[in-house]
Amino acid sequence: MSSRIHILTLFLLLSKTILAVDVPVLPYPQQVQQGRLAISLSKEISLGAGGIDQEMLKRLAAVTKLSLNVNGPVAQGLTLSLTGRNKHIDALIPVYGSQLKKDWKTQIGKEGYVLVLNKKQRLLIANTEAGLFYGLQTLKQLLDAGWNTELVIADWPSLAHRVVFDDISRGPISKVAYIKQQIERMASLKVNGLSFYIEHVIQTNAYPDFAPADGKLTIADVKELDAYAARYHMELVGSFQSFGHFSNILSLPQYQSMGETSTMISPLDPKARHFLESVITEMCAAFSSPYFNVNCDETFDLGKGKSKKYTDSVGVAKFYADHLKFLYDVVKKNGKKLMMWGDIALQHEEILDMLPKDIVYMTWEYGDPQSYSKWIDPFVKRNLTFMVCPGILNTNRLFPDLAIAKANINGFINEGYAKGTIGAYTTIWDEGGDQLFSEDWYGVYMAAEKSWNVQSFFNDRFDQRYEQTAYGTANGAYVKAVAKLMELRDLPLTYNLTHEIWWQHILPQNGETLILNNKDVAEGLKVVKEALELLQTANPKHHLSDLATIKYIADRYILLFDTRIQIAELAKWYQQNEGKISSGLNERMAALKVLKNRYELMAADFQHKWNQENQPYTLDYALKPYKTRITALADLEHKLLALNKTGTRLPQAAVVGLNVVESDQTYFNYWLLTGPFNGTGASFPAFMYSEDPAANHPPKPGDFAQYKGKQFRWMKYNTDNGGIINKFKQLADDTYVYAFCTITTETPKQLPAWIGNDAAVELFCNAGRIAEAAAAGSGNPALPKEKPYHLSLKAGTNYILLKVKSSNAGAAFTFRLETTEPVTNHKHKYTINANQNSHEAD
Repeated sequence: MSSRIHILTLFLLLSKTILAVDVPVLPYPQQVQQGRLAISLSKEISLGAGGIDQEMLKRLAAVTKLSLNVNGPVAQGLTLSLTGRNKHIDALIPVYGSQLKKDWKTQIGKEGYVLVLNKKQRLLIANTEAGLFYGLQTLKQLLDAGWNTELVIADWPSLAHRVVFDDISRGPISKVAYIKQQIERMASLKVNGLSFYIEHVIQTNAYPDFAPADGKLTIADVKELDAYAARYHMELVGSFQSFGHFSNILSLPQYQSMGETSTMISPLDPKARHFLESVITEMCAAFSSPYFNVNCDETFDLGKGKSKKYTDSVGVAKFYADHLKFLYDVVKKNGKKLMMWGDIALQHEEILDMLPKDIVYMTWEYGDPQSYSKWIDPFVKRNLTFMVCPGILNTNRLFPDLAIAKANINGFINEGYAKGTIGAYTTIWDEGGDQLFSEDWYGVYMAAEKSWNVQSFFNDRFDQRYEQTAYGTANGAYVKAVAKLMELRDLPLTYNLTHEIWWQHILPQNGETLILNNKDVAEGLKVVKEALELLQTANPKHHLSDLATIKYIADRYILLFDTRIQIAELAKWYQQNEGKISSGLNERMAALKVLKNRYELMAADFQHKWNQENQPYTLDYALKPYKTRITALADLEHKLLALNKTGTRLPQAAVVGLNVVESDQTYFNYWLLTGPFNGTGASFPAFMYSEDPAANHPPKPGDFAQYKGKQFRWMKYNTDNGGIINKFKQLADDTYVYAFCTITTETPKQLPAWIGNDAAVELFCNAGRIAEAAAAGSGNPALPKEKPYHLSLKAGTNYILLKVKSSNAGAAFTFRLETTEPVTNHKHKYTINANQNSHEAD
């Protein structure tokens, strides 16, 4: 009787002293009760078995790196129990956890737990070993933060599947040792799945020759990682791109015949089918997860390849669905459930009615729309299984756009959870080549938080807990530095954190001209230096590589800005001294040497960071901007040295590679291009976008134009010289190149559009012909001659098409708008006076 009275008294005490509390735990628990009494928790706390066997206890101690007490429960230790193993412990839990339901064992499920920390008890109870593992992760975070107050936590996941998906095929491929580090760190955040985007980097036994020698995972590596993940209650989910995005394999001579096009494998080719079945079968055996992802997204060439006649006869939807049925049978035969990206099925909804009903659809969108219903409802209304796939947005960026990522993860998972998603598959796309995974952890923590507890505090309280759990600090410096860097996404020069600024040349190439717009450099420098000041006070105790990487990002931006300033000043000085014998070369050469040395040091630092995470594959590509800039600076230094020795008069700037035009005008540097089309005389081609009526519409990247029975692909083109579009060179006079972009404005505008071209040009806006003119105009002699055209823009998106006639110099042209409003762009999509609360995600 007395013990029952004591328990009742303690229950009443706790129930009267429950406080609103934000415990330093991430993901945030579902239920938290804090008492008023202080307790003492030692970081050397030991684990004792109160209802589990010793082997389980040893496994948990090993993976959590907590001390093991082999003699059973101790006063200052933590007693672990599984429900149903110890009736006394089971009876205590409802007393301490006053917020728990009567059927609390059902409530916490397979991965939940109850943690009790008070003067009398240190208890952790769960239905499964996985639940105990996750409870111990919470305990470790509390110990690390120095928690010292009575606490009861009842916790369970909102979503059954909480997966991080890392692209290891279009940039860095991680080392096995680093993947193990990822597994440990993600598991500490209660992430229970890791998957990879795989095109060609798994070396199979049946086809060992398509994986790169210096960047691959063998089947043995996969099995080793799969077993390692299982120790941390995580699944490695298998994946293989099985339709589009196949160019890496098809580029090899022995596999070219399997191509429907150069980017897409042929579903009707027996050799291709055998290849897919063999590879997928091997991979299914290596990954123990019950799911396998065949991808099949972004099949841009559907209906455009060697099976076009057949595709036209049956329709694109059936052509696509039939291939998925083949893959479904292969995956099912290997005991797995098929997963696939949902984008093509959303474009052709009839596909959803053609496929088996037990497929898991991975529906993805990486922006911040008001509603995600477009990407969810087609699956919901058919009662199909789906996972929402938000993104940590780093594609073609110098640093992830974590502002969009935070909104996207929050909004997409919220709506997906409300509508029945079985999980969240948070994607990290390393397209662009030089991303380091240590840039992405803030996004990983966001995804872990939201997929475990949809109702979590996704605001400043999250940021505080992130710093505490990730770095053992609470000064806010790291997150404030990230927020400061996010300001770069609003400047036209660094808009969307694009990597274009990094890949542009810093000096003119081959006697050509470089346009340099430094209008935003001063503001960019201010932003980055403020971020660095914050980082200097961060003082992390854990995961120091995260801080080192963000510092590298900030330092690289400063080097970029400093370079633009120095090159502009040098070019201006040189052009003022053309034809003179100058005595100022020594000073300029010394400055160039310092600048070159900064690039060499930063390249070495980057290579060191790369090697800590990744295999050598694509490192040469990632280092290319460094090597290009170092070589350009060395060449210029050498040319100036020769002039300094001879004492001759300085030749024209173009001779030494200083033909730089500094301008505050925004030249359009990114277009979709197609052609060249051979003409039929003096007139421009009569068609708008394509002779084929079905393709005669504003293009997307990868679309085809047709002319005289021949197909021409619309290609993405980003000039590396600041705005002179000169991809097509040495063309016949009677030749035409098409260039396409969009211009978006919130209100109608009447603006002059200045086009520079040495031959003739035809301009269209929203399919309306604006002008046709022969070469004329004036301007800087280093640029094509410019002439203004009246452009009438409607509110919304406007389609701009240029038909450019070739001259002896090729089909070079420039394009700019005469406006004082800022003009930003994301790829070939331009915006006047962009709403800075909305950024492009793709």
